[in-house]
Amino acid sequence: MNDEIELKLSLAPEHLDRLRRNPLLRSLAQGRSKRHELVSTYFDTPDFKLKSRGQALRIRKIGERRVQTLKARINGEAPGGAMAHGHKEFETEVEGEAPRLDLIDDETLRSELEEPQLRDALAPVFTTDIDRRAVNLHLADSDIELAIDRGEIRANGRNLQISEAELELKSGRPSRLYELALLLSDKIPFRIEPQTKAARGYGLYGEQEPEPAFAVKQELSPQLSAGEAFAQLARACLDHLRANEAAVFHGADPEGVHQMRVATRRLRALVSAFQELLDESVCAELKSELRWLQQALGPARDWDVFTEETLTPVIRALPGESGLEDLLDHCKRARAQAYEAAHQALADPRYTRLLLRLALWLGDGGWASRAPENQDLLRAPVRSWADRVLEQRAAKLRKLGRKHKKLSHARLHRVRIIAKKLRYACEFFRGVYDEKALKSYIKRLIALQDTLGSLNDAVTGHRLLDEIEAGLSKSKRGALATPVGVVMGWQAAMIDKDLGRF
Repeated sequence: MNDEIELKLSLAPEHLDRLRRNPLLRSLAQGRSKRHELVSTYFDTPDFKLKSRGQALRIRKIGERRVQTLKARINGEAPGGAMAHGHKEFETEVEGEAPRLDLIDDETLRSELEEPQLRDALAPVFTTDIDRRAVNLHLADSDIELAIDRGEIRANGRNLQISEAELELKSGRPSRLYELALLLSDKIPFRIEPQTKAARGYGLYGEQEPEPAFAVKQELSPQLSAGEAFAQLARACLDHLRANEAAVFHGADPEGVHQMRVATRRLRALVSAFQELLDESVCAELKSELRWLQQALGPARDWDVFTEETLTPVIRALPGESGLEDLLDHCKRARAQAYEAAHQALADPRYTRLLLRLALWLGDGGWASRAPENQDLLRAPVRSWADRVLEQRAAKLRKLGRKHKKLSHARLHRVRIIAKKLRYACEFFRGVYDEKALKSYIKRLIALQDTLGSLNDAVTGHRLLDEIEAGLSKSKRGALATPVGVVMGWQAAMIDKDLGRF
């Protein structure tokens, strides 16, 4: 048994040879690369009991050998840190094509897997057929295996092409995986692959579309320091961000873009809440890059909301209104372009480098301020930092909110943004305060956001309508004047209704 820690890089097929010939990798290589044909069959029960437990069982054919491997999810933080895949791995040679659960070198796991209802129901689910070139690398104090994989996953008569590289830590520091990947990203375009081959195999077998992922509620221990709390929360935000990549690329469910944008906003809010404790250069880079990412995802989400939550209800309420269907067609085309821009952003090396740098900073503590005056704050109990952050944000909301009846729509929009930042901060510090009181406070902040929601939608909607009209000829703009006026009138009525409750 050992801990497997690896980082998967997804590359276009034409870039695999460029990677293999990369001068840096050649300088780090310990000996020549070895080539293997790896045919692996993955087993599970009809109701996927192993998958539900975070386990994957395979038998891999390597020449004349058969190697059985059980990978088990590690509870808690993976040893590779953010983004790296971390598993407990149990390997043993077997004879034949059937699993030998009695050979698994862990008494607890072995007894669980040998339950008759599970053991007797195991059957092949999918197969991977991979042509692998592997070479050992030595980087500073660490040994890393580079495996370049071409091949496919086969399940239920379907197949999925594989074109990727794996950086697997054999000994040393997990942060070296991120350092090496960052060095390579300057020369070769790739994405960080969020899914194992097993996860992709299960998805192929069930023809499953990627599903949006929601943030996992974090409960901070009051015993944590402020620095430890930031690291835990930042990893959770990074997990939330990456868990929605596939759903965004697939584009079938608007919630994927929404959740990825929420993850980006939350990460920005976290950086803002802890910025005094962050290294200045790290803080500046994170603010800049997260702003870029939010701006790249924003239009897709804005068009989703406007199309589904404003224009579609208007059309339903006024089915005979002239021009509304034409306006909807324009919106759908603009939304498709916005999704394409979001896809391009996630495929951009800039996004990959953001992920790698953040993972590296979290892995080696490089995010933290080295200024002497901040060391006591980093080590102080998280409660003291939480008190400070929440009071500052609440004071800002109270100051502006007292004058809400005299505020312009633009200033009321600002109130909503401040309330959202305060809500995120409250959610970050769950576990530090009494849960009942915190939940009640968050509920009131959500109600405030909802009350000002129509105002936010109108501000965004007017901007989107301006974008459509700017791209049209004078005559076409004239044809849309009536439906645009109808939508703006609808939004004005919604604003009056909501502000009447404020």
